[in-house]
Amino acid sequence: MNTITKLSLLGLLSASTLCVAHAATVVVPGTSDIFGAGQPSVFTTLADAGSAPPSFSVTGISSLTFSTTGTITLNFTTGNNLNNPDGIGSVSNSITTGFGSISGITLPNAGALLGVFVPTSGPTGAAPSALNFSTLGTSFTSLAPALDQTFFIGDGLTGNGTGSTQTFLVPSGAGTLYLGIADACGYNGPPGCYPDNIGAFNVTINTPTASTVPEPSSLMLLGTGTLSMLGAFGIRRRAVSSNA
Repeated sequence: MNTITKLSLLGLLSASTLCVAHAATVVVPGTSDIFGAGQPSVFTTLADAGSAPPSFSVTGISSLTFSTTGTITLNFTTGNNLNNPDGIGSVSNSITTGFGSISGITLPNAGALLGVFVPTSGPTGAAPSALNFSTLGTSFTSLAPALDQTFFIGDGLTGNGTGSTQTFLVPSGAGTLYLGIADACGYNGPPGCYPDNIGAFNVTINTPTASTVPEPSSLMLLGTGTLSMLGAFGIRRRAVSSNA
């Protein structure tokens, strides 16, 4: 067996263990109201609600990573109060209460990129407890939020524009991820004051998926089948040579 044939066989066998990552890019305007995740009543109930948050299907996905760029401002009348995806550059400390079945959230700043996982049928029941990232911090390496629980994403790194990539575990039963912003008048209280937000975040969502590794018997069959094809090819080659 020549070197090229050996490498081809090794490639066939090793390909079964590769990890393939899929990526999608989503634009999240500064008016994206995270509390409207699967809850259209937000936009008819709250006078200062924002726009519908963009969504991404997470059916069959166990974990996600993110890469976020861009800036927004939570108040265009001031003009210079821009913040990045981590919320850096905006005010310090914000507490937004939840709405309906979506939990509130406490942040060490304001205007950060947030997410919430909801079932395919939409959020139902009482909202889960609100996460407090002023206490938890935003430098975690992995996070496992519950269904309907608003959580911090930021730029997807453990630091502000630097550090390791953070992993977000998709809760069982989740069908959709919504991305948006938590805002409140005075940065404290019920959701509101979205209409004066401008700018947008550009979010790349990465969904690493490990390919299935065949059973040993499958690998044997794969090798046998490949060798059989190579053997038949060799016989054909000899037959052609003898007739030449």
